[in-house]
Amino acid sequence: MTKRKDDAYQFPCAVIRGNERTLLGRSDLLRVIEARQFSQAMNILAEFGYGDGRELANPRDFEMILQEEQKRVSQLVFSVLQDGKELELLCYPADYHNVKVLLKSESLNSSAEHLLVDGGTVEKEKLAMLIRDRNFAFLPNTMKHAVSEAIDLFARSRDPQEIDITLDKACYKAMKEAAEALEEPFLLGYVQLLIDILNICTFIRLRQMGKGWNFFQKVFLEGGTIDAKVFTTNYEEPFAQFADKVAPYGFREIVAAGGGLVKESGKYTLLEKLCDDLRIRYIRDAKYITAGLAPVAAFYIAKESEIKNLRMVLTGKLTGLDEETMKERLRETYV
Repeated sequence: MTKRKDDAYQFPCAVIRGNERTLLGRSDLLRVIEARQFSQAMNILAEFGYGDGRELANPRDFEMILQEEQKRVSQLVFSVLQDGKELELLCYPADYHNVKVLLKSESLNSSAEHLLVDGGTVEKEKLAMLIRDRNFAFLPNTMKHAVSEAIDLFARSRDPQEIDITLDKACYKAMKEAAEALEEPFLLGYVQLLIDILNICTFIRLRQMGKGWNFFQKVFLEGGTIDAKVFTTNYEEPFAQFADKVAPYGFREIVAAGGGLVKESGKYTLLEKLCDDLRIRYIRDAKYITAGLAPVAAFYIAKESEIKNLRMVLTGKLTGLDEETMKERLRETYV
């Protein structure tokens, strides 16, 4: 794919800059948390385009409002670009998640279509039909080969984990190849960051489970900035010491604090928050780019993060989670 000149993005960036005003900042999220009634929280969100402000018949219907907003933003972002395929790589994780759900539900002889998510490059209903009928002709090449490989490995091993490993590797390989083809440093850097984050989290999770370095090597995702040897040669080190090894890559706090809490209590909440915050800090640089693909991509990612924040807050309000805990779990915001 040929890299477009930045002036080709002047109109898309103008549209996106206008829509950035609808993003919630931390103070806005705090207003939602501190709202006395759930209906008041939804009224605040209506100011930012979430729903129409009418009281929900069932408060748990808030999920539909979040999904509608995600769809609106997705349609906006892909419609303003001359070639919407430029940002399709950001949709690959949804595609591969859906494939994993479909294949593993087959192995259990159960229905799991309620676990499918929107936002992929292939509609979830169509994907379900293609997987069921083993009709892979209409799937992207990388996905087609990965699905066939995952099915074959599972048939021989009967281990559903082989499905996850095969499809995760294919997903992030496809994302990196797409970013490289675009010759877009911002997106390439973002994909590499995602890969590094996943490898860091896998490293911590496997250590907590007592899995050895040989299994880590099997699931390690290629394409990030941190080489596998950094993990495997320091696999037995305490997290506080390993944090020094990944400090040059920007992961000291994530490993020392996030990994430390996992080791002490088995809780992953801080680790996940710190990883999400790192992603947001990375995309914030796009706010200072006047024209190009980066501001459009950053807005799309920022909205996904915002919805994740809101899902945590609204679920917390419904389940009676205290305000201080919700505030502690809030991810950083783009604005």
